[in-house]
Amino acid sequence: MTTETINPQIQQPNAFQRLLLQAPLNEHLFAGTAKATGKSAGIKFLCARDAQVLKEDYACLIIRSSYQALLEVQADLFKYLSLIFPGTKYNSQDSIFKLGGKAAPFGTIELAYSAASPLEQARALTRLQGRSKSTIIVDEAGATASILDFTDELLGVLRGKPEVPRRLIMLGNPGGPAHSELKARFVDPLPFPLESMKPQRFWSEHYQRHCISLSATPAINPHIDLNQYRREIELMSHGDPDVLDALLLGRWGELAGGSAFGQMWSPRRSHHELPEGYRLRDHLPRPFVSMDWGISAPTAAYLIVPDPPGIDAPLGTLHLADEMYICQQNRAGRDFSKGAMLSNAEQAALLAEWLERWGLTTGQLRILADDAIFARNGSPTGSVAGDFRQAGVRLTPAEKANTKMGEGLGKLKSRMANTRVNYQAPWLLWSRRCTAWSATIPSLAKDSRNPELLAPGQSEHACDAVRYGLCWYDSKFRTGTTNHRIW
Repeated sequence: MTTETINPQIQQPNAFQRLLLQAPLNEHLFAGTAKATGKSAGIKFLCARDAQVLKEDYACLIIRSSYQALLEVQADLFKYLSLIFPGTKYNSQDSIFKLGGKAAPFGTIELAYSAASPLEQARALTRLQGRSKSTIIVDEAGATASILDFTDELLGVLRGKPEVPRRLIMLGNPGGPAHSELKARFVDPLPFPLESMKPQRFWSEHYQRHCISLSATPAINPHIDLNQYRREIELMSHGDPDVLDALLLGRWGELAGGSAFGQMWSPRRSHHELPEGYRLRDHLPRPFVSMDWGISAPTAAYLIVPDPPGIDAPLGTLHLADEMYICQQNRAGRDFSKGAMLSNAEQAALLAEWLERWGLTTGQLRILADDAIFARNGSPTGSVAGDFRQAGVRLTPAEKANTKMGEGLGKLKSRMANTRVNYQAPWLLWSRRCTAWSATIPSLAKDSRNPELLAPGQSEHACDAVRYGLCWYDSKFRTGTTNHRIW
């Protein structure tokens, strides 16, 4: 392979890629940038430089979300690394580069994919366990909702000689399914707002080591027509300014661009608190609870108040007054994607205790739950609902089969879009107590095959719980205005 076969434009790193190369080899690195900054193209520069420093001790693992996505990286790496390290071999069966020849005098690079579904990720982890790597590079990290769980499980392969530096490198864009998780881990702990080409170093409580976060915009990429690219991004954003900021400016705002709820999500319009000291037991229409049950997955339950006090809202407006979200705790805080593994009896006790804070008992209001937990499962009480009933909590089927998921999500989006905008249609309001709702809903991504649905593998438990309650309520009661007169 000669230099003539290499695109001369990619032989030298751009300004952003040079910034990547300046990061110390023993600190984790997060590059959360806008699109078209050269993150993926920068992988080859990182690999080549690190291999020249560590030589035979260099062992790198590069991860992308799918096998097809790896092929692009594989082709780029082979072209560049064959030029830098003559004799480089690539084994397509094992997806391993041996830099400099069969003896790998400059180390090895292995390619792998994380997959999207939990089952595929478990298989991917099984394939990768037992390896010893000095570097893990995760490209397009924001595209996989559970990528941080995947990499946490994989950190055990970062091992080797004590004198060999080891690090994790995460490359991604804001606005994908993993937006809120990446933001919480790599952006929120920063002492200052993350700005383009201004890296910041911080101590990560999760990793117990120093990490570096940096961002960039397409303006640093000399190989694109910036004006033309901006027009293309504006088309992708569908007029959503938060999506535009995420994709074009690399901003990690509260609104996750690309979210299934997009423009509908507005905490400023939707926040509402009940008057202090208000007695929910006397409220009419009666409050109710809507719940999405889980054990290994989280349990999400919401206390929903129809036609809430303290606000002039259309008939049928629903208010999420409080939240019970049972999930795991980790070093960084609450893990909204994993359940706490509590038994049904323990969850029933927590539910009763939660309602007592509002002066309510489980017998005073209807508690809706996913229809599936009423199916007979062979337990002594007959079902999950039977376990709750034995613990003193009677559940009611949410009748979710009466409303298709796409229709239910449409109802949810409509209420969010109407809030404090359309006074002729019902709204959806929520309290600041609903922390899991606020943390997970903005980053729920659309299904690429059906944009009316949510992409699989996300933390959608809060969304499901509220959707059940909303659809049940709409099927039982008239909401909004009507032109029917009652004589």
